[in-house]
Amino acid sequence: MNLFLAAAIGYVIGAKTGGKDLDRFTSSLKALVETDEFSDVVAAARSQVGGTLRALAAIVDGPGEPPEGTADLLATVRHIVSQD
Repeated sequence: MNLFLAAAIGYVIGAKTGGKDLDRFTSSLKALVETDEFSDVVAAARSQVGGTLRALAAIVDGPGEPPEGTADLLATVRHIVSQD
């Protein structure tokens, strides 16, 4: 989240200083997003969010278990919502 806040602040500052600096900022941001490390961070964040949502689903679901073989988060949420 801090990265995106920093990017937004950089964008505003770059817009005020002129197009040349903004172009440099844009190309730097693009280079950052295209790195393997950034992809790894995004994958780790997705995994963390997915795990957290699954844990939350297990808490909300209570004793009733989702259908067997359901590893899909969307199917788990549908199962929770369809319970009476």
